[in-house]
Amino acid sequence: MKIFDVHTHIFPEKIAASTLAYLSARSANLPTFTLGTSADLRRHAIAAGYAGWMNCPVVTKPGQAASVNAWAAARNQWPALSLGGVHPEDEDLEGVVRQIRDLGLCGVKFHPEYQAFGVLEPRVEPIWRVCEELSLPVLIHGGQDIGFQPPFHSRPRDYAELSRRHPGLVIIIAHLGGWRNWDEVEHDLVGRNVFLDTSFALPFMEDKSQFVRIVRQHGADKVLFGTDSPWQDLAEAVSDVSSQPLTQAEKEDIFWNNAARIWNFPVDAALAGA
Repeated sequence: MKIFDVHTHIFPEKIAASTLAYLSARSANLPTFTLGTSADLRRHAIAAGYAGWMNCPVVTKPGQAASVNAWAAARNQWPALSLGGVHPEDEDLEGVVRQIRDLGLCGVKFHPEYQAFGVLEPRVEPIWRVCEELSLPVLIHGGQDIGFQPPFHSRPRDYAELSRRHPGLVIIIAHLGGWRNWDEVEHDLVGRNVFLDTSFALPFMEDKSQFVRIVRQHGADKVLFGTDSPWQDLAEAVSDVSSQPLTQAEKEDIFWNNAARIWNFPVDAALAGA
């Protein structure tokens, strides 16, 4: 069974160690499972049998997008693909998004906590409009975040409304729709026109049957495998999902087929290390 990870993070080698140390310290000393570099992620992914993976950069300050996206584009080659990023306070939101498309990046990553915005705010409406126009998928953090205090910006009901306003926008909500907000996901988001990724979810779900229930009620054809690496061990993340009482067809959709449909992966895509 082929595996594609839609949600990973890498950093330039010069700052990878310090960045992971900072992020871990502000997140209750959360452990890391790679060195945060492209090379180390590749090593772990190949060892775990992945076919490919997606880098998800977060632009945390206005004006950073050009350099972040150029760096990501230089590393956007199968099996290591990449999204781009834009900050809600960038001066030319539409221009930045169009540049992401022109660079050949695979979509746009957002983190409403680190970027301090709500997805329904009028100031970010141009982003959704242009991404929808250009058929650029968006991957957005969902739910709580260990490194922040409530109230949180990333609410399942807001993502449901965003999908209603932009029915042509491919929306992927991380952490099974809302980290530690899975009851709200079941109530407000399941069945909506969004994809959910599995990153950083199962280890924190007290009731594992809720994972299966969400997958089944939402539809396995709208669930994508992700890890949030370096914050999850790549092999363990595969085992976590594989061990759930889902059908083989459901697992194949989650691990590969759904991502392949979104990003049109090559039919003959091989394992990363082959």
